[in-house]
Amino acid sequence: MTTEVRCRAIDGTPLTIRLTVGGDAGVSGGGLPTRLVSVDGGRQLLQKWVPRADSGGPGQLRPLDREIRALHRFAWAFPRDSYPPELPRLWYYDVDGDEPFVLVEPYRGEPVEGLLPELGAQHRYRLQVGVLRALHLAAVAGVAHGRVELGALRWDSGSRTVQLVDFERAAGIGEPRETPDGLRADVRADVRADVRDDVWDAGLALWRTVHPHTGRGAPDLTVDGGALSTLLDGVFANPPEIRPTPADLLTRLREPTEVPVFVPGSALAPGVEAYLNLLRRKRGNAAAQAAQAAQSAPARSWLPWRHASKSEADEQPTPVRCPVCLDSYPRPLPDDVLWRHEDGKFVEDDSSSQDPQKRQFRSLSGYRRCPNPSDDVAGHFLPATYHDHGPPLVVAMIGRPSAGKTHLLAAMVREVVDRGGLTPYGLTATALDLHRHDRYRKQTLEPAERGARLPGTPEGLTDPAEILLLSGPGGSRPLVFFDVAGEDLQAVGDARLARFLLGTGAVIFVHGLEAAPERVGNQAFEMSLARLRAVPDFERLPAAIVATKSDRLRYLPPIDRWLRHRNGPLAMIDPALLHMESSSVYAFLQNRGEHAALAPFSVFDRCTLHFVSASGSEATPGEERFPRGFEPVRALEPLIAILAMAGMIDAGRVGT
Repeated sequence: MTTEVRCRAIDGTPLTIRLTVGGDAGVSGGGLPTRLVSVDGGRQLLQKWVPRADSGGPGQLRPLDREIRALHRFAWAFPRDSYPPELPRLWYYDVDGDEPFVLVEPYRGEPVEGLLPELGAQHRYRLQVGVLRALHLAAVAGVAHGRVELGALRWDSGSRTVQLVDFERAAGIGEPRETPDGLRADVRADVRADVRDDVWDAGLALWRTVHPHTGRGAPDLTVDGGALSTLLDGVFANPPEIRPTPADLLTRLREPTEVPVFVPGSALAPGVEAYLNLLRRKRGNAAAQAAQAAQSAPARSWLPWRHASKSEADEQPTPVRCPVCLDSYPRPLPDDVLWRHEDGKFVEDDSSSQDPQKRQFRSLSGYRRCPNPSDDVAGHFLPATYHDHGPPLVVAMIGRPSAGKTHLLAAMVREVVDRGGLTPYGLTATALDLHRHDRYRKQTLEPAERGARLPGTPEGLTDPAEILLLSGPGGSRPLVFFDVAGEDLQAVGDARLARFLLGTGAVIFVHGLEAAPERVGNQAFEMSLARLRAVPDFERLPAAIVATKSDRLRYLPPIDRWLRHRNGPLAMIDPALLHMESSSVYAFLQNRGEHAALAPFSVFDRCTLHFVSASGSEATPGEERFPRGFEPVRALEPLIAILAMAGMIDAGRVGT
């Protein structure tokens, strides 16, 4: 049987290959079915895959994901021309399809368990060395296996070497580990992965090559007066921190521990240094400007979304600005004419009731006509309560066509409105424009929840995509999102399509990652930065650069680390963590030569950078759906950073 499948190479490059099944190979130690296949009629590989669940939907991805992540780290750590035979070797993988899979080189040798009666003393010694060397190599690459058993060990009699396989329970050393049922009592459920846990399991496996033993408890080493008991001294001690490492045990056997290894983060070091240098220069400029301003102007206090007192409002009437036409005009009065939205049209509210409470209730779903003083756009309406709160924060989503702006905004709105994503930061969110939100929910959020791939933003739109109301200790403030087509942002001739930038209070630059780095200029960024010069002090606007579609490169360092990082349910903003992620994104993009995506960082005084997956996976070509549903990863982080820089979340020094 031959099938055509989509997959990715180790560097994330998308491929389409033909697989011909050569024979069933049973089930892996982690429970994944396996079989031998040939690729494009040539190379033979071992395939592990996740079959569909009984319901017909996608099966559990975690075991396969852990296997791919571990093998991916090996692929980046060890040179291809000197790859260690003790570890499995990754070739291709797919985690976005209906039945995800991984393709690895066929395992070497035979399962150790069935060969024990045939192994002589010298072969048993080489077996001990091979098991410990495999663990040491994995640890050098930053991986803990998770369950070293005889079933995960293979013996190659020709080369007298061991291969450690089945990394479905693996985790990065120091990272939280999901503990399987039945794990021994000395390991807590919140344990972080440690190679010395593997040492316990490896010790049991080596003991069983000589002595019968059941269970996962420590054996009695006194029954063996030979070299094995000496080798395993301390292996079953608690806590794990006092156990020897695989390198320690190899040293006991007088075996070498030096391993040629490539450190994945080393390629990013110049980019991190460039980020730090640029950040220091920006901080120096900001300090100099602040000192100059303090000398030339009287000190005054200003909270960006504090309500003005009645006396302040009477003494200093402040005009308001329409986000659509960008005109400024006097604040509307409470008794101004209300309009309601019916059948896609605005009609004047003909209610004769003057009861203040009833009128306030109607205003929550009503509208007021914008005076449109310049009369340079068609007549338009704003929510009746739009100007009843603190100054609106208008957030512009900037990016070229197909960068992922629409999915990112949908993910943000869903997290904010449906999942209370801002609650841990002291903010609540509700719809301010009820009709607009209802339309957005039906046209965008509900299809996304069903796993549908969203269509691109139509060209020619000039209205906000969504208007929410954020409330917190400092009061309430509208949050306005503009998602304009990338084609309109790139347009040179018709500036009206990007005029919303004049009222922008924050900017989110969206850059879609692809396996092949985009090294040409980004015209959407370039044109938007040029037009923002019309905004006074535009360099002081909060800004974020979002490397979206990061799931396509999810196993590449440092993306693999950040996509798996989750803030706790009561987490507060950690400026140091934001700084670390920003330096990682900057270094990653610079290393790939995607300098155009980094241009905003040099322009804005406050700017953060983020790895994000707005959908969680890649859509199936031709079917326009996400097989595993719409599962964004870290999509809210850029907005949280923006709100912190805008003073709506108290978080200290963010973006500087």
